[in-house]
Amino acid sequence: PTSGPSLVFITLPSIFNTMTFGPFWSALFFLLLILAALTSTISLHEVLTAYLHEERGLSRKRAAWIVTISTALLACASSLSLGAWGEFKILGLNIFDSLDFVTANILLPLGGLLTSIFAGWVLDRKILHAEVSEHGSMKCRLFGLLVMLLRYVCPALLLWIFLYNLGLFRL
Repeated sequence: PTSGPSLVFITLPSIFNTMTFGPFWSALFFLLLILAALTSTISLHEVLTAYLHEERGLSRKRAAWIVTISTALLACASSLSLGAWGEFKILGLNIFDSLDFVTANILLPLGGLLTSIFAGWVLDRKILHAEVSEHGSMKCRLFGLLVMLLRYVCPALLLWIFLYNLGLFRL
């Protein structure tokens, strides 16, 4: 196995078992993996909670519960798709692989593309400069280069990555 759950839960534990103090390193690795997962979950949780609270008018508590329950249901479905629900397929992929594909190959490149377009073309340059320079407390000698990259280079590269990941563009 070269990636995904097999790497983390099968290959790495086998490697840890061959090491000196293997159980210690294995426990430390999985503890840090849990910490990384929790911190990522909290940061993503906050974005959805804030959206539901600020834009949809839900109380913060209700918004947080909706996001928490939705996340838990998706996590259970993803986990079960690696076992009991393995036969259920979405375009030939189980739930876990479908969510992984959509996230890694569609949402991340598309989010980066839209962010670079927004920062390069829509956002007022004064606001962008204030953010990059800590409101003028830091020098930003390459600001023009940054704007050029955000307007032209980053969108082109991210569009290529997006199309390449979808199999619509090959070298």
